[in-house]
Amino acid sequence: MKEKDYKRTFKMFIQEIKETKCPAFINFSTWTLLKDLQNGVQIDSVMETQSDRELLHQIGLKYGLIPLCPNEVVDVDLSEDGIPVRSVVRTSFGKMTIKENIRFRNSGSKFRRHET
Repeated sequence: MKEKDYKRTFKMFIQEIKETKCPAFINFSTWTLLKDLQNGVQIDSVMETQSDRELLHQIGLKYGLIPLCPNEVVDVDLSEDGIPVRSVVRTSFGKMTIKENIRFRNSGSKFRRHET
């Protein structure tokens, strides 16, 4: 499977961030694509308000990117049966959904993700 190059979408993401003129996004020039999370974006500052964090998240999702502020992680929510049901970013404001309705099928000892 060919891996997606996120450099182009990252540039479009940054352009939209500039256009918001949101004071919380003033340090966007220091933001970078993460190496260990293919479509993750390292945000070097903490968002002070939930509305700023949610706006950042929504713009990121629009471009298939996952912005991560300091001390945030990507995680998977599980059903009561231990089945993965959605991927999320855990923030200081709570969970922000990346993708819902994800089904995982056990294929041997590994889980394969299937979108529904």
